[in-house]
Amino acid sequence: MIKIIMYILTITSICKICVNSQIESEENCETLQSEIHIAKDEKDETGGLIRTCSTDILVTKCEGSCNSQVQPSVKTSTGFLKECFCCRESYLKERLILLDHCYDVDGVRLEGEILGTMEIKLREPAECKCTKCGVDECQITRVIHVLQYPGCVPKPIPSFACTGRCSSYVQVSGSKIWQMERSCMCCQESGEREASVSLFCPKAKPGERKFRKVATKAPIECMCRPCTGVEEYSIVPQEIAGFSEEGPLTTSAHFRRSSGLQ
Repeated sequence: MIKIIMYILTITSICKICVNSQIESEENCETLQSEIHIAKDEKDETGGLIRTCSTDILVTKCEGSCNSQVQPSVKTSTGFLKECFCCRESYLKERLILLDHCYDVDGVRLEGEILGTMEIKLREPAECKCTKCGVDECQITRVIHVLQYPGCVPKPIPSFACTGRCSSYVQVSGSKIWQMERSCMCCQESGEREASVSLFCPKAKPGERKFRKVATKAPIECMCRPCTGVEEYSIVPQEIAGFSEEGPLTTSAHFRRSSGLQ
């Protein structure tokens, strides 16, 4: 009888160890290395290609599995309590990358420190861990906006954009159980800035100006806001008198706060 009890206790202990190690092995969010190919074009003010630089580098990535669960609950209106975790970064770190394979428009390899290399900034994930899914991540990002107008040469300018993700849900209403409560949040601008840019128009009709001034907008800050019919901030041409071509553009000098900012 004693041997049987000892055998049962031993089996039970082994099973507990197996279960615990299985649960721990299910969550293995890691920061790993991954090789990618990076290529970047350099263009002039008229949008013409000057050179293309590239290289193969190792960057970090978040990869693994995280524990999630759904269980009955009397506290939630849906009747279920959901906990979802994703393998993702704690923050993004910035590093300088040297692209050392540069070629001109004809595919000829460029040499030297000035034309033969290009230095760019890259952001990659750091300190990967299992984080609760659905956390709002709406931030302003630097982008290149290519302004275009029929008959004019496209012109790339530094600009800003809102990128990220926001939480949304649909659930049974607590006060009116025959209805649904919906909440949809989108990553949108919070305030805007305006810019006026000149485009060279070589195909202008006789009597028309060779330069056309266009207006564009960009966000000042970004945040998760209720989803609505977001306006299309397309380029709005505006003719002006006595126009002369402007010099090189910079983001800080080019944009100004909109007069209609709330």
